Amino acid sequence: MSNSVTTTTNGIVVVTHVHPMGNAAGVPGVNSPIQSFSSRLERFRKVHPKALGTVQIMIGGIMLLMGIVTSAPHPYNIVVFSGFFVWGSIIHVIAGSLTVAADNTLNPCLVKGSLGMNVVAAVTAFIGIILYSLEAASFRYYVYDNRSQGVSGVMVILSLLEFIVSICVSSFACKAFCQYYPNHQAVPPEEYGMGTVFQQNNLPLYTAVVP
Repeated sequence: MSNSVTTTTNGIVVVTHVHPMGNAAGVPGVNSPIQSFSSRLERFRKVHPKALGTVQIMIGGIMLLMGIVTSAPHPYNIVVFSGFFVWGSIIHVIAGSLTVAADNTLNPCLVKGSLGMNVVAAVTAFIGIILYSLEAASFRYYVYDNRSQGVSGVMVILSLLEFIVSICVSSFACKAFCQYYPNHQAVPPEEYGMGTVFQQNNLPLYTAVVP
């Protein structure tokens, strides 16, 4: 809200309007950000992205090791043939590393990188759920010493966990950026009888002299 001060000097009426600086909430058509960008990044840190990133790195490492162990006796299954256990695990490790780095520095570029890589990791984990589910479903009942199906079942669980973690990190990182930019909506000028309404955060002090 603006304040008006009226003074009279030698028959001249001086009307001074003062608008508060730094907050344009009282000016029609102007919206100011509720929170600064740094506070949004601090909210991203409050959800413990370092722990989530560490979980992603561990999942990627375990899936890579288990894939190497099972690839030797069964080199022709769909997971080994596609090489998913290699490039899928690498994507999970990269996504987790970027998430940990973003939590350590709160660099906007790293947070954006973590957002993008976790979206890719979520898609990769979904593909892994499908591939390992197909592999686990191809159990041959007459082969009692075949342990690859049990390993595939564990990989399905790890892929599902990776999918959930990637979705969580992506949503938190997206909120840190999307909620920082408010929607500025200008009020139609005819409601105030003005030709043009400008959006301005800091309105200057001005004085009108009435003879």
